[in-house]
Amino acid sequence: MSISCEELKSRLATAASADYPFPADRFAGRGVVICAGGARLFTCAWVAIALLRRHLACTLPIEVWHLGPGEMGPPMRGLLEELGARPVDAFEVAKRHPVERLGGWELKPYAVMHSRFREVLLLDADNVPVRDPGFLFDRPEFRDAGTVFWPDTVRLSVDNDIWAVSGLRYRDAPSVESGQMVLDKSRCWRALSLCHWINQHSDVFYRFLHGDKDTFLIAWLMLSQPYHLIPHRPKQLDSTVCQRDPDGAVLFQHRKAKWILDGNNPRIDGFRLEWECRALLRELDTLWDGRSFNPPPRSDEARRLEADLARHREFRLVRVSSDERRIELLPDHRIQPGRQHERYWHVADTPAGLALRIEGNGLRSCALRVCADGTWRGRFLQAPGMPVELVPGGADGSVGQPREGPDHEPLMSLIERVLESAALLSWDHEVARDLVGAMRILAALDPAVIERLKEETARWTSTSARAQIVRAGLTGLANLAQRSDGGVIASGHDWPSEPFKLGRGYERFDP
Repeated sequence: MSISCEELKSRLATAASADYPFPADRFAGRGVVICAGGARLFTCAWVAIALLRRHLACTLPIEVWHLGPGEMGPPMRGLLEELGARPVDAFEVAKRHPVERLGGWELKPYAVMHSRFREVLLLDADNVPVRDPGFLFDRPEFRDAGTVFWPDTVRLSVDNDIWAVSGLRYRDAPSVESGQMVLDKSRCWRALSLCHWINQHSDVFYRFLHGDKDTFLIAWLMLSQPYHLIPHRPKQLDSTVCQRDPDGAVLFQHRKAKWILDGNNPRIDGFRLEWECRALLRELDTLWDGRSFNPPPRSDEARRLEADLARHREFRLVRVSSDERRIELLPDHRIQPGRQHERYWHVADTPAGLALRIEGNGLRSCALRVCADGTWRGRFLQAPGMPVELVPGGADGSVGQPREGPDHEPLMSLIERVLESAALLSWDHEVARDLVGAMRILAALDPAVIERLKEETARWTSTSARAQIVRAGLTGLANLAQRSDGGVIASGHDWPSEPFKLGRGYERFDP
């Protein structure tokens, strides 16, 4: 629906004059709010939160907002809860606090408004702090103004329609970079409510504003709401905007080259804590397959059986005549530790009765049925299709030892570390040769190493760096004598810089 500038101006003025009483009884304390629905943003958020908890000693409570189970299934929520972060489904909140529009950008002011905290650090999922940011709540800049904003590298241009629509005079000042901001809701509730109103009319305002970022600035200016703008210009790295603390030291690294599980994560010169982030990314890859898994609809009887299995928790997963290992069936439907096709579980209703299904990486691996002896039996649905048994642990909680030798798991862990290290190095002839040599030694210790590499080729997309490295190792093992190039593969780690794309209504800010 089209709307004239004058009509929009009138509606915005009416919204700005509305009374927005602050519901003090709903909020308390301080905490971090991150909007991170969907697989890609979840990856970034998990790395950032794990870094905050484990390396930066941040103890602030954290809420991670998302848009329904399609963006975040039980396993993803469980992974967040293990880090002491609380997942929040905005669709569920909207049942109590109705809203018309909830997209990625519109969610941010809504999440700040309805988070349980009175004082909020809003942090983008792809924003990596370099120290615990909790000190910001105690800085005089925040205590005095109640809001801290950070500057962008662009500004709203003089001919941007927002000046006429808002009734504000043009300001030769930087835009707000909303990858991080600190707000005391009790002191800026009216401005926050007006910002939310603007985002609820995103079909109009996003035509001349870049998403949510300047909706905060315009709302604060219209209501003459005090704020402190960090006076230090951001430091720019390749695909990264580094924001500074009030004293000028780098505090946040807003990484535009988002972390992904299966693909090339570029090295960025000057990016701090990169080694720690990459280690966390590799850990997440062992815990999650990059998909939002939700069990299908099922009967109450199936859910009760799931609860019983989760209470029992410990099992042996036996691939008959092949191998076996200890696993745990977690209440959030994860299998721990997970493997390629053995990540998630649930109980399904079938014409033949209840069946325990195990799947991973988008493929179902087996459907098992309980037998009179309490063992669940079925067949592996992926090649080579061997029988599978799920055996409950003993009364004392013990489970049987795996049939492989005692050194098998350490070797599998070592090969994982070798592949991870190869992926982090600049790929050349020497690295390829060293990889083949390492694989040759490990394969001599345990021939299962070769099978592990073959499993890896099915796990990764054919164009990923990981898949190319694994293929190089397999080819070198199969034909070492004839190889002269060492299995060299082309490096795929170049990543173009992604600066803010100037559109109508914006220009570079050069003070």
